[in-house]
Amino acid sequence: MINKGDKKMKSKIKIPNSSIEIKNKVKDSIFWGNIKNVSSKKEAENFINKIKEKYYDASHNVSAYVISNGEENIEYYDDDGEPSKSSGPPVLKTIKGADLIDTVVTVTRYFGGTELGIGGLIRAYGGTAKKAIEAVGIKNLKLYYYVTATGNYDSVGTILGQVEAFEGKIKNTKYSNNGLKVFFYLKPEVFEELKSTLVEKTGNDVKIKINKKLYL
Repeated sequence: MINKGDKKMKSKIKIPNSSIEIKNKVKDSIFWGNIKNVSSKKEAENFINKIKEKYYDASHNVSAYVISNGEENIEYYDDDGEPSKSSGPPVLKTIKGADLIDTVVTVTRYFGGTELGIGGLIRAYGGTAKKAIEAVGIKNLKLYYYVTATGNYDSVGTILGQVEAFEGKIKNTKYSNNGLKVFFYLKPEVFEELKSTLVEKTGNDVKIKINKKLYL
């Protein structure tokens, strides 16, 4: 579950299925690829710093990430001492090529003595990032609204029935002296229709609101 607040959000996203580390040997150099799902720029930077602490003696700790931020994503890369655009951009390109967001990838290199050249570096860093993505797997998530419908006891059957009819996923129900509240996940494209239907069928005796938007 990923909550992204009230910014304009895509209907579907892809994220890493978990986090993982892989090893890749290119000529004499050893590359360690790490990938993780993150929800913010700060979380991505914290992950990068942890990798740098873990591999403090490495030749380079290259990193890149893509973080969702409404209509435009936050994109970042760092060559960490490798020739300009020979390492960070290939990692970023690999993340974007897999259509992943909310993703950070680091590629750590232990230099083995053989120069790879610019082309070789691009292939090595991009290839290590690709191996990490393939190893971790991809999770497809859809956008949902987390909704509350509030009504009196006369409306209970109608509310529950219509939420089910519109394929809402009921999370919880709370009863009180005044009636009930139904908490459920709903596809964004049917929200307005469900709202209109409930208002019509209950004689405008129901309140429905979006609490948050999230990916499931």
